[in-house]
Amino acid sequence: MAALVASAGQAPRVERRPELAAGRFAAEPVRVVVVDARGALAAGLAVAQALGPAVEGRRGAMLVLLSRNDADAAGAARDAGATSVMVSPFGSDSFSTALHLAGRHADRLAAAAAAPLPPDSSQVDRLTGLASAERLQNWLAEQRAAEIPCGVIVIGVGRFAQINTIYGRDVADRLLAVIARRLGPIADSRTPSGELRLLSRLTAAEYAIGISGAGAADKLERLARQMLRGFERPFAIDNRLTHVSGRAGIAWDDGSMDGDPASVATALLREASIALSDARGREPGAVARFHQESDREALARRADLESDLFGALKDGGITILFQPQASLSDGVVGGVEALSRWDHSLHGRLSAVTLLETAASAELALAVGRHIRSRAIATAAAWTGALANLKISLNVTAADLADPEFIASLAKDLASSGLSPRRLVIEVTEEAIINDLDAAAATLSLLRRDGVGIALDDFGAGYSSLARLARLARLPVDTIKLDRSFAQGLTGNERERIVVEGMIATARRLGLTVVAEGIEDDVQLAAARAAGCQWVQGYCVAPPLDQTALTAFCNRRKSKSSVA
Repeated sequence: MAALVASAGQAPRVERRPELAAGRFAAEPVRVVVVDARGALAAGLAVAQALGPAVEGRRGAMLVLLSRNDADAAGAARDAGATSVMVSPFGSDSFSTALHLAGRHADRLAAAAAAPLPPDSSQVDRLTGLASAERLQNWLAEQRAAEIPCGVIVIGVGRFAQINTIYGRDVADRLLAVIARRLGPIADSRTPSGELRLLSRLTAAEYAIGISGAGAADKLERLARQMLRGFERPFAIDNRLTHVSGRAGIAWDDGSMDGDPASVATALLREASIALSDARGREPGAVARFHQESDREALARRADLESDLFGALKDGGITILFQPQASLSDGVVGGVEALSRWDHSLHGRLSAVTLLETAASAELALAVGRHIRSRAIATAAAWTGALANLKISLNVTAADLADPEFIASLAKDLASSGLSPRRLVIEVTEEAIINDLDAAAATLSLLRRDGVGIALDDFGAGYSSLARLARLARLPVDTIKLDRSFAQGLTGNERERIVVEGMIATARRLGLTVVAEGIEDDVQLAAARAAGCQWVQGYCVAPPLDQTALTAFCNRRKSKSSVA
């Protein structure tokens, strides 16, 4: 391989040990990498994936070589970071050409980064070098005027606002540029004859690709998923690997949309954005396609809810309920979790999920979080009698932790209400902290220093929790709340019970208090007690209660010695 590179007029730098490849690349002034995965597919793909972010950050190119028997792994190689792929057998001339093209690709990326903007800069996005939103709209109008069927995929980047808040605009801008460089080769790859594509940046954290051609309609969803797979690898910014997610919305015009070309192009982009708003309510990597009436109705309802939420923050439309937590040793209620509901004048009582999703889409997530915390703290501070010493648990999100005003706002609420910090517990989820554990630890440590309790909520949901427990152990956490799926494991088969009981035993050895959430019946309750949980929360104790019902419940419980 070194001889082939040399015969192509290049100076080879060879690294034979896969585990040293990333460090070697970082130390060498090279921008073109050849990964020889012939006869060693798994190792080759692992090297490509390890090098991908660094090559991308250097505006370089990566050529991956595959054996004939592994030709169907070309897509996996591209997903791992390859900008081009060669399948053996090939001769020195073919290899030389491929190496030359890889070098040209790297040169173009470097030139694009250094080149001044063209006179008509409205057609080019300044930050990424992609087509601008205006250029994409004009392009879609051109396809419609030429009577060519066309569609658009709008891709939204998740967690971007949080990254912008935590690391600053410079890092966020560079992230957007790196995302553009990764999406570019995916958008350009394997374009059939007669099919046209145009990749653009729409807004701060949205990209779009226009696609036209008679057979393109059937490829939209597959292309969208290929683009979203580009988000599965982290992005290298400076010496930091940054994880973001992507979701996509799709719209297609087969020529039947009413209006002139410009209005059709506008409508097409709007419909793809409507579909994206649907995808944002699903898991990362979700793809949603626009459907005429149902999507318009859903968007209209969401817009109405967003508008109504502003009023709910002012007129007290958000209700706070309290779900008791009882000791498994003596049945005493020692605390409650504050849970929010939205009492809507038209739709009735809406769930916390609807409230939080609407708050996020209306850019009111921080305001809603502050509103709920302030009211809950003030309410608990005024409790007397059986409620006087109850601890109150409040949920916080990743956005709350990233808010520079979070600590000060919480301190202000405690001071103005008179609630002791030792009666307050902050609940955070693994998902809210796992992407930036150090920043979360710093914020939570400040709270813990002042006496506030820290609980890890929904522990185990969606993760391999035994593997993560050691890493999470360095957080200033004193309580873990087992995800409700663990309650099912407590009464499941023997293997499920062993896993859950092992988790509880490990947590207790670390000095953590264990709360079992979602306990619904006496069988689960007995299993939680036998497994070593100290506290329990769920309908077997009580549903979420308003303050009047909570007072009556706690007065009744004072004479009881065990959980019913």
